[in-house]
Amino acid sequence: MEDFKYNKKFQNTVNTAKKLFWKHGIKRISIEEICTETPVSKMTFYKFFKNKEVLAEYILREVLTGWHDGYLSIMNQKTPFTAKIKKVIELEQKASQNMSEEFIKDIYNSEFTGLQKIINTDRNKYHAEIVKDMIEAQQQGEIRKDIKPEFILYLLEDIGNKVMDQKLSRLYKSKQELIMELTNYFFYGITNSKE
Repeated sequence: MEDFKYNKKFQNTVNTAKKLFWKHGIKRISIEEICTETPVSKMTFYKFFKNKEVLAEYILREVLTGWHDGYLSIMNQKTPFTAKIKKVIELEQKASQNMSEEFIKDIYNSEFTGLQKIINTDRNKYHAEIVKDMIEAQQQGEIRKDIKPEFILYLLEDIGNKVMDQKLSRLYKSKQELIMELTNYFFYGITNSKE
């Protein structure tokens, strides 16, 4: 796939599929729809991707890599930790913007095992990084020292479970709204201040 990265038809296929997946989820969209909407032939599609799942995996890796690059950029800034947290929340908002509930469900409740593997691998890697950054902020006195890093990691891992909790989901208009509530709660708790 990397051989095609700068190929215009490849990029158009990726962008079209992303738009369709974001709107309708992965399961509902067919390769035919992607090809028609792009437009590319099925032969060209299969030259780029083995199947729809491989395309979805490529898109998910792109999104996660973009999020990670943004996160590292924020954490490398010489600003107070609270300002960094605000920027991380904005980054979360931007990353989940326009994602349909179907797309999020397909990622978390999917028979697409490749997507599950990517999510689990990246989540573990990024969560460890977030905990490391929080430990550094603790050592600098920017966040409470009485919170165990293991507790932070547990809460981070639990956020994904909460996103798929049907009872909790019914309280929100969209998965994005729930994700933002969980992210804000994780970083700010129930206090009134986000300074």
